[in-house]
Amino acid sequence: MATAIHMILLIIGLALLMLSIVSFSRARRLMATGSRVQATVVENIPSRGSDGGTMYTPLMEYSIDGSVRSFSPTASANPPAYAVGEKISLIYDPNNSNDIRIRSYWGVYLASNILLAMALPMVLISVGYFLFKAGII
Repeated sequence: MATAIHMILLIIGLALLMLSIVSFSRARRLMATGSRVQATVVENIPSRGSDGGTMYTPLMEYSIDGSVRSFSPTASANPPAYAVGEKISLIYDPNNSNDIRIRSYWGVYLASNILLAMALPMVLISVGYFLFKAGII
């Protein structure tokens, strides 16, 4: 039973690790080939947080080829992460202007970091189990 559990843990961990690598590769490609644009925070949209408090999501406007567009990240914060009128650097895929992110470490690499943080303990625990079972450690 323990072997089956650790095998499942290893498979899930390796799948998450592969997704992390794919996400990291896409983020690196975006940083290398993406177009940069300056956005201005026009509003901090309030919403109700899970604990009942108020969270704020910035609404940003930017211009690409003369057309004004808006962007709102999925993350919210309290207090607001950005002040109204603040300039924020964004990066987007010129072939897919819907793939846009805040040009910061966490804005670009958050998904790959979360996947990696979930994958590593699973892989290390299961590999350690199998190495111990084989008498290597």
